[in-house]
Amino acid sequence: MIAQNEVSATIGTQEIKIGEQTTIELEVSYSAAIESLIFPALQDTISKFIDIVEISKIDTIFDPEDVTKKYLNQTITITSWDSGYYVIPPFTFVVGSDTLKTNPLVLNVKNVSVEAQQDIKDIKTIIEVPFSLIDWLLSNKIPISIGLLIVILLILAIVFYRRYKNRPVVEKEVVVPKEAADLVATRKLQELFDKKLWQAGHVKMYYSELSFILREYLENRYLVNALELTTDETITLINSNLIAEKETVKKLHNILILADMAKFAKQQPIGAENEEAYKNALLFVSLTKYVNEPKEEKTND
Repeated sequence: MIAQNEVSATIGTQEIKIGEQTTIELEVSYSAAIESLIFPALQDTISKFIDIVEISKIDTIFDPEDVTKKYLNQTITITSWDSGYYVIPPFTFVVGSDTLKTNPLVLNVKNVSVEAQQDIKDIKTIIEVPFSLIDWLLSNKIPISIGLLIVILLILAIVFYRRYKNRPVVEKEVVVPKEAADLVATRKLQELFDKKLWQAGHVKMYYSELSFILREYLENRYLVNALELTTDETITLINSNLIAEKETVKKLHNILILADMAKFAKQQPIGAENEEAYKNALLFVSLTKYVNEPKEEKTND
């Protein structure tokens, strides 16, 4: 036997006061073989005087004793704000290829009764609410948050200031330009001459210092390790690199040989030789000092 399709609408209570609520239960039973079912399309109102407050979801119920049928229901909560008798029109369902309608319903909306005989009462005074710290914090959360932010920023500023104030002072390294090699050698030669060592009989000390000044000059001027080389090695190095003219190198060679003889052979050069060695040392420095040649400017023909 084919199950019969049925729809129904029942109202919770037919009589309410203005603003009260009641419900309408929509129910449909249909054959389980039917695949399509459309409930009534409901909006915010049922009629001009009846408002819809809430529409529930559609619930599906199966009858365990009759698996050939399905039952669907939906609850609509309604209210009204005008008194009177109102007819709720039928609700239309589309079950498969059939269009089914429920019976119309009636809703009686009554006015709220006001007892005229009651005395007029004065307005009640404001009720004081006990102090609540949580409520106070919530109501003042914006100024409290700003105040906390300012405090945190002040603390951070103090911490950073103290760290900056107590930081170790790093002294800047003062870079003193290196004095030119010829100026250093010339000054030291003059100081050596002013000591009058050979005049006082300290010939060996005189030539030791004279040899050191010249070798130090060679290191600073030509970047050669003259202080660690012998006289012959020094002269060979100078000649192989064409550092100076042969006559100039010869003067240096004579000074260094005379110095070696005074230091190691215990010979005593005469005063004229000592003075000539000093003058030749000054001449060697003067002839070999570094001269910064100006660059030639290019001219356009």
